[in-house]
This record gives sequence, C-alpha cells and structure tokens, in this order.
Amino acid sequence: MCGLFRGHVHHASTTHRVKVGKDRLGHYRKAYQHAECAARIPDRAQRHTGGMPRGRLRIYIAAASGAGTTYAMLDEALRRRSRGTDVMVGCVDTGGRPTTAAMLQELVGDAALPVLPEALSVDGIRARRPAVVLVDDLGAPNPPTSGNRARWQDVDELLENGIDVITTVTVQHIESLADTVRQIVGTVPPVLVPDSFLARADQIELIDISPEAIRRRIAHGNVFDRDAGPEDSELFNSEAFALLRILLLQWMIDRLSATSPAALPKADVRERVVVGISGAPSGDAVVRRAARLAQRSRAALVGVHVHRPGEATPPLLLERTRSLVAELGGTFREIEGNEVPEALLAFAEIEGATQLVIGTPDTLARWSRHQSVLGRIARQATSVDVHVVSRERASDEAAHRKPRNTSTVRSSPRRIAAGAAGAVLLAALTALFVSLRDDIDVSTALGIYLLVVVAIAALGGRLAGIVSAVAAPLIANWFLIEPYRTLRINDPENLTELLVFVTVALIVSTFVSVAAARAADAEQAREEAANLARLAGSGGPDALQVVADQLCATFALDGVAVIEQIDGKSSLIVASGSNPPTDPAEADFSEPISESVVVAARGRALTVDEHRVLHVFFGQIAKLVEQHHVAELAAEAEALARADELRTAILRAVSHDLRSPLAAIKASASSLRQSDVEWPEEIRNDFLASIEDETDRLTTIVSNLLDMGRLQAGAVRPALRPVPLEEVLPAAVHSIGSRGASVDLVIPGELPDALADPALLERVLANIIANAVEFSPHGERVRVSAMPHRRDLQIYVVDHGPGIRPADRATVLQPFHRLSDSLSSSGVGLGLAIADGLTTAMGGHLELRDTPNGGLTVVISLAMADLHPQSNPQAGAA
Repeated sequence: MCGLFRGHVHHASTTHRVKVGKDRLGHYRKAYQHAECAARIPDRAQRHTGGMPRGRLRIYIAAASGAGTTYAMLDEALRRRSRGTDVMVGCVDTGGRPTTAAMLQELVGDAALPVLPEALSVDGIRARRPAVVLVDDLGAPNPPTSGNRARWQDVDELLENGIDVITTVTVQHIESLADTVRQIVGTVPPVLVPDSFLARADQIELIDISPEAIRRRIAHGNVFDRDAGPEDSELFNSEAFALLRILLLQWMIDRLSATSPAALPKADVRERVVVGISGAPSGDAVVRRAARLAQRSRAALVGVHVHRPGEATPPLLLERTRSLVAELGGTFREIEGNEVPEALLAFAEIEGATQLVIGTPDTLARWSRHQSVLGRIARQATSVDVHVVSRERASDEAAHRKPRNTSTVRSSPRRIAAGAAGAVLLAALTALFVSLRDDIDVSTALGIYLLVVVAIAALGGRLAGIVSAVAAPLIANWFLIEPYRTLRINDPENLTELLVFVTVALIVSTFVSVAAARAADAEQAREEAANLARLAGSGGPDALQVVADQLCATFALDGVAVIEQIDGKSSLIVASGSNPPTDPAEADFSEPISESVVVAARGRALTVDEHRVLHVFFGQIAKLVEQHHVAELAAEAEALARADELRTAILRAVSHDLRSPLAAIKASASSLRQSDVEWPEEIRNDFLASIEDETDRLTTIVSNLLDMGRLQAGAVRPALRPVPLEEVLPAAVHSIGSRGASVDLVIPGELPDALADPALLERVLANIIANAVEFSPHGERVRVSAMPHRRDLQIYVVDHGPGIRPADRATVLQPFHRLSDSLSSSGVGLGLAIADGLTTAMGGHLELRDTPNGGLTVVISLAMADLHPQSNPQAGAA
C-alpha cells in the first residue's frame, strides 16, 4: 500500500469510492471499504438533544502524526467552501509544514494565519455558529483552566450544539487499543479517545502512507520542521510504524464487520486457524503444522480439544499440548461434545476460522468411533478449509526411531509368540470340545480349528501354520474321534474330513503367510522409498548434518559420525545421536566413503536388506562431503579474491591518497629550506600549518588502514564494560581537532551507560563525526545526541549535507568505497566501513537514515549496560 489514500464510510450504507484529490496532493487516494464506527446510527432528524439536531462528525484517522490527516482535512474544507459552505478554522496545527501552511492560508484568505490556541474556544464557535468547524488532533489535552479535560470533549460539545465538525486522530489515541499501542511503541498518549465517541462518527476516512513514502517526505522536509531531531522521526524508521498501520487496518475492519456483517464474507473477515487436539502423543506435530499455517497467513492460532462427557483424557498429554500451543503464540480451548466432527466444525464457525487442521485417523484415535472423524468433517465442512496432517508427518520422529524391516528383525520372537499362543489356544479349544464331545460334531470342531490355524499362520508365518495344520487334525483324532485316545479311524467319513482339513489348512496357511510376507515386503519397500525421498530432498548448508541425523534415526543407531582422517589424525566433520564415535576404531561398524573420510556408527547389527539402504546413505554422504570440500575451496578462493581486491584498493589508496599529503609535506618543507628566498613570517607559518595538517591527515589514513586490517583479520576483541556517554562523546569531538567546533552535543540527563569498549566507541564516533563535518555545507552544524530506545541506547550523528541515497548506503559501508572520487573528499573510503565494523564487533548496529529536511543521520545502537551482562572483559582493542 504505497502512497496516500483515503477510504470513505457512511452510516446509511457501505460505499466504494475512488477519489482523486487536487494536483497539489501529489497522490491518488484509493478507496477503502470502511464502516462508520458504530452500529446503525439513526438519520439526522432523529439524532437530537432537546430538539436540536446533532452535528455531523467526520474523522480523518492515520497510524501516526505526519501521515497527512491535517492536509486531508484542509483539502476537504476547501472543497466544501468552494460549494458555499461556511467553514471556520477552530484549531489547526500545520506542524511547520510549508504545504500544509499554504493550504491553511488559502482557506483563511487574506487574513493572517491563526495562531494555534492552547485550548479550543467552544464559546466563541457557538456564538459564531459556522456550518462546519475544523478541529485538529482530537486526542490533544486541554489546559487545566479549560472546562473540558480533552479536546474530544470540546468536539462533543460542538456536536451537541448542532455544529458539524471535521477532525483528525491517530490510532494511538483509541482507548481500546491502548495496551496494544503500548506494546508496539512503548508508551501511550496522555489522552485517549473513547470508542463510544468514535462510534458516533458519521464518516471515518483512513489516511494511509507506506513507510518508504513517509521517510521520503521526512527527508524532503514535508513532515518536520528544521529544528526536529532524529528522535522525532524514530517511529517511522522502525517496524513500529508498520505495526501501527496493521493495527489501524484491523480496527477499521472490525468497525466494518460490526456495522455491515451481511455485506462481508464471513470466512474472510479475520484469519483464524483452528487445530483439533486429540491428546495423542503424535498431536504435537499437528499443532506445529497448524502454527506454521497460521504464521504464513498471519492468522491467529486456536487449539481446541473436544471432551466427551464421562470420558477422561490423560492430563499430562493434554497439558503438554496446551503448553505447546501457548509457546507457539496460540490460545487453547476445551469444549464438551458428544460428536467430535460436529463440535469441531461448530467451534470453527463460531470462531470465524478460515482453516481447520486435524490429524489422520491414527492421530485421532482417541476420537475414532464407528465412522471416521476425518470423513465426517470433510463431508460436513462448508465454510472452512480442512487441512489433514498425514500420519507419517505427525509421527515422523517416532517412525524414524523404530528399526526398519520389522519382519526380519522380529521374526523369531513373533514365531515363538505365535507358536505359544497357538498351543495354548488349541489346548483350550480341545478341553472345551472334550467337555462337549457328545453335543458337538467333528466337522464343526475342525472348522474352528481351521480358524485357529489361519490365525497362527498369519502371525507366525508359514512354518507355524504348517505345524498347526498338522497338529490340529491329530489332536482332533486323538480326543474327538472314536476310538478315543488312539490314532485309529474307524469311520471313512472322519478320515475324509481329516484329509480335507489338512489340505485346506496347508493351502490357507501357505497363502496367508505369503500374503503377510508380501505385505511386510511392501511396507519395507515403502519405508525405503520414504527414506530415499527424504534423503534426496536433503539440501542446504546443513545438508550433511541432516543426512547424518536421518541415518541415525532410520536405523535406530546410538550414534553416527562422519570422520576425516589426514596424516593419522581424526577430525570430526558431523556427528549425530546420543553416543557417536570419535574414532573409527571405537565404532561397531564403519565404512570408508573416500580416501580420507569414514562413516562410523554405534548400535545394533543391521540386516542384509538394511545394508542395501545403508549404502545409499553412504553415497549421499560422500557426495555431500565432496560438496562440503568444494564449498570450503570456494570460500578460500573468495577470501583470496577479497584479499586481492583489498590489496589493490590499498595500492590505489597509497598511490593517490597517501601521495597527496606526502607531496604537500615535501613541498612545504622544501620551501622552508630554501636559502635564496626570504619568506615572510606569515607564509612560513602557513607552510608549517600545512605540514601539520597533512601529517594529521596522513596519520588518520594510516590508522584507518591499520584498523581495517585488524577487522579483516578478526583481531579486534572489544573489552566491553559500562561506558558513560557523557565522557566518550566530548572525547570523540575533541579528538577531531578544530573540526569539532561545528559540532553540537545534546546529551539528556540521567542517560544510561552503554555496554561498549570506550576506546573503540570513541574511534567510531570520531570517524562518523569527522565524516559529517566534512560533508556538511559551510555554516551548518552537526548535531550529536543520544536517547534510550527499548533495550538499546541509540547515538545520533545528524548532518544537513547532501545525504546518501538508500540504494548507495550498503556500498559506502564497504571498505575503500566512496560515492565520489573528487579530490575535495579526503581519506580512502574507510571511515564509515571502520565505524560499522567496530560497532558490530561491540555487538551493536550502525544504520544510515535520511535527516528530516535533507542530510544524513547515522544511528549507532548499543546495548544498555544495566540490561545486558558484560562479556569479553579480558581483551582490549589493540
């Protein structure tokens, strides 16, 4: 939203207007859809007090002062006056802005500009009874002698007397937003305008301007007068202004939804993401996924748990999820409902949610009943988008930690368990059949035995199925077929039944075991494919660490390490797990992936199938190690290139900037040594002064070169301690010699100490102040001030020189870069670069801004000593 634009709101209906202002506005005013700040307001004939119609109130609102509300108010006044309306100026603050003052002059005509009164003259306005009165700054306080405490109360009085009012206000003065404004800005204005008063406005117009546009206006002198300090524009140089704009837009949207709910699509008014929480351990991943969705769409996150009457949820699991939702910036709700899908959808609709996030049926196991929760939600959701987090994503960590190829790893225990269970079940059934021997047919018993055999085959595999298929008919023959307790069979039908049973049991158990084996193979293949897909998708600067973590998790290893061995010495490249080996000799198994790199691991023995996938991991690690080495070589080459560029720049500086002072010194000294010329005393003094000045210049250049060399080598180790700015600022000004005479120091009382190295900070300030003095026009003074800002202490060095374009600011902070190579600019382009490097070394930040009304402001942000611990106290800045 760039530029200045205006939206219009009327109480009768929501309007859509695009209005282009006069040419002097210089901006298009793009319409917003706004609502008046109240529920339906009766028409004017009904709004009265004691028979007098109440005046109409029009409010121009912006995120902060300087955004253009006063200008817009005057523009509207001129438009109304051109139609013959009697417009009176009650109170207008031009803020020293020439364009605003010109509009006010046009409005009042030949009369002198009205002096801004300390308080609005309500009695005078009532006596004059204009059709419309202009009252700037609705949130301004009144003096103690005034009848009303605040200006908005004066406006309310005028409205009660039937006088229309056009006024301005900022979002910072809205009473209901005071807590949010305090969090954004740090303070709130002394006077707040009640929402109930704003709700009675007939029209509210939003005046919005982008941070880039307001900063350009500040630099051009269209916002603050020349006496304004950098602290006056601090709001527009931080993220606070952007947050205030968002707050204002949200407030306007709330007014719209409160006034015309039928005119808005319900789901799109306010973004909310609701996540269903089942209380299952894998639900944390669902919550995190929902938080990422909310963050991307700048929506509110709401977690909800549906509690069935009479059903208990593990309190520890629910409390953990509740804490996670809070940590992710969301809110948690617990509701009661018999049907989970209906309860979730009803809650999402009540909350005005646009997205509902749930897990797959396994994640929703605590909620599952005869019908899928997921399916019912998908069918019934009409006004909310449903996101389903897959089971694999929800339980990714647990899935990665389990051993692969479970059919192989656990085959023996499973067969033993299946055999034992089969023996117990066969014995129990046999005992039952013996007790019912006279009432149960042999074919019925064999059918039940067949079910048991199939179950044993499915659980224990082919061998267990075959054994049970043979054992079951033998048991039946021994206990259930006459003659009992023998293997002899008298009845041919019984023999046929037993033979059919054995045949069917063998066939079925074989098919079941084959199907189970194929299912296990398919699961294994799926896991391998998933692992390979994750492996192929690993990239970025931490790809090697990611692959090592995947290797350790996939095979449930205790530890994995990638070790480089050069000249018999081992060095660790990356490690993962709880107990990674530090040497290949300590590992349970290892694999060389190149001539000097080995992958070593600790943990269980792997199966043959696992080794096949393991070699894929080794290949990926080998490729990443090679890329790592190539990146190191590229970094070394880049460092060499930068060093070569630095050497070239130094040679250029020596050949140009060092030659000039040396030549001047030599010329002055040679002239003084001439014996054939009798120089006057005044000229001799000029020669000596030239030698002294050029020597100082040469010393500064050499010192800067040494400082930059230390910064490039990483040899600057600041000794941080509390530093009073009352001491270091005058010392920095004194260090630049006679140039300090054009510097004004503005140091407020009781300023907290900065956490810095005093010697380095003095050098930083000296470089910046000297640079500001050099580029300031003749007669202009440089202003140095300081003030706390949140948890930091900010130092401002303000000049009114040519300034630096935003596109060039990154360039001038690089060594040996100047925007102009003219000889009038001394130095080698190191002043700002050294200041930036030394400030960063002290844990601070250097920023270049526009000075209001033109120029450059350098802002040095340092930690406040009483809010941050001291660090690195042992070394100094040599």
